[in-house]
Amino acid sequence: MAFVYGMLLMFLAACSFGTAAIFIKLAYRAGLQPAGLLPLQNLVSLACLWPLLLGFAGFPRLNRQQARRVFWQGLLGNFGISVCYFWSAQRIDVSLLTIILFTYPGLVLGYEIRVRKRRASALEYLALSLSAAGAVMAVDPFRWTAGGIDGVGLLLAVGAAAAYAFLILCGKTLAGDLSPLAISTLTSTVSTIALMAVLHPKHWFSLAVLQQGWWYIAVVAVLSTVVPMNLMYLGMRRIGAFHASIISVAELPCILVLAYFILGERMTASQLLGGGMILLSFFLIRPDEIR
Repeated sequence: MAFVYGMLLMFLAACSFGTAAIFIKLAYRAGLQPAGLLPLQNLVSLACLWPLLLGFAGFPRLNRQQARRVFWQGLLGNFGISVCYFWSAQRIDVSLLTIILFTYPGLVLGYEIRVRKRRASALEYLALSLSAAGAVMAVDPFRWTAGGIDGVGLLLAVGAAAAYAFLILCGKTLAGDLSPLAISTLTSTVSTIALMAVLHPKHWFSLAVLQQGWWYIAVVAVLSTVVPMNLMYLGMRRIGAFHASIISVAELPCILVLAYFILGERMTASQLLGGGMILLSFFLIRPDEIR
């Protein structure tokens, strides 16, 4: 039952990430720019996370190894995904970027087999293959054109996938030592500091941006960081890094469904089939426990 509970937590985290993507799209439609939205939503996230941490758990006492892991998780995980994904999306088609991004479950499994000497079952390999194929179908490659490819964009997309895999793998280790709230707060702090170091100071706190879309900034902060990061670390405690990476791909069909109902975007047969394949892959991980 604990495994199924962990799957549910990861699924809810993926749905929260997917919902955040829709509100980010709405924020852009309202006139906000990524360079203004990203630092402000990070600051709002910290304004929510730090009071929760200090009020419910207190400031965590980290040893040197834990502090080092938190630092790299925030820098290579949280910050790495944000920067690589944003800049890659400006250079290559989003559909191609999405296909490359959702290769991260394969990277997680490859690392666990190669480095941690993990033995994967035939059903886990099947779940991985079905999830990857579903991700390709869900972005509808039949409508994709190759006109926007460049080498830097592809390299950044691979970097986003690697950062996501690192986030899952390192997060599983951290979740065994620290509370999810502590991990979310500290890694988000590291990511925000790194973001402010690379962005122009005018983007750190823009009153004009706040007045233009404060509602979107608040919702994106809650749905992209405060809620899903805590659910994700809670889930990883129970099901492990590879299974967590498979279930987190549910973010993609969630985006497709919400985009249909909220943004009015049409879903193709390929996207519906891909979403169904991703959801089916969940039931192949531990079919006995899920039943």
